[in-house]
Amino acid sequence: MRRLVLVRHGESRWNAQARVQGQQCAGLSSLGHTQARVTANALASAYPEAVLVTSDLQRTAETVAPLELELRRTARHDPVLRERSFGDWEGQLRTEIAQGDPARWERWLAGEDLIAEVGGESADQLADRVVPALAELLDSTAPGGVTIAVSHGGTIHHGVHRWLGLTAGTLGGVANTSVTEIIAWDGTVEGLVGNLDGGGRVVLDRWNEVAHLPVELRTAWRPTGSSQARPPQDVPAAGR
Repeated sequence: MRRLVLVRHGESRWNAQARVQGQQCAGLSSLGHTQARVTANALASAYPEAVLVTSDLQRTAETVAPLELELRRTARHDPVLRERSFGDWEGQLRTEIAQGDPARWERWLAGEDLIAEVGGESADQLADRVVPALAELLDSTAPGGVTIAVSHGGTIHHGVHRWLGLTAGTLGGVANTSVTEIIAWDGTVEGLVGNLDGGGRVVLDRWNEVAHLPVELRTAWRPTGSSQARPPQDVPAAGR
């Protein structure tokens, strides 16, 4: 058995501002740094021999840093694990997009994948980029070993859904410093499974788990009744 543990970054300053990030970055908020420290403690206790890899963006590098200290090893930075590009929307507040590009914004809220229209990556392009990298990370994990990869909400969401052959949105969103775990298993399995390029099967062991975080540290998008509160990145709404 081999394990791939996927961790979303902690709350960023732009998450807290409801600003679209994509591949731009302003680092973690104070809450995000606390989430990262608590998550590092839990992961180091559970997987003391884990190999570490991270997206090369600032918010993921800051999230993995406490885990590097706990485990006394350095994470490899992989740009393939970046969040999807959001093109012209990156750096804008959601309210600014709703006011400046209202027709396209409403189409996005209705579930249409239109990010390529603003110069970013479509969900399919994101999955095409990410799935081979995730499969390779799991395939290259030593038997009985664990790889921990710190990445992004969209990357984890669309990558895992494509890998398991699920419609995007089936499993819900991805919270800050949540843990998702994929197992490579060569025997007969039940549950949500997909194929591993090197042979055998992959099994979804857990999704978007935040039990390691005290309730006051948990952050995730929650609808408020206003379309302007819906996130165009990182925490995919149902159907995206």
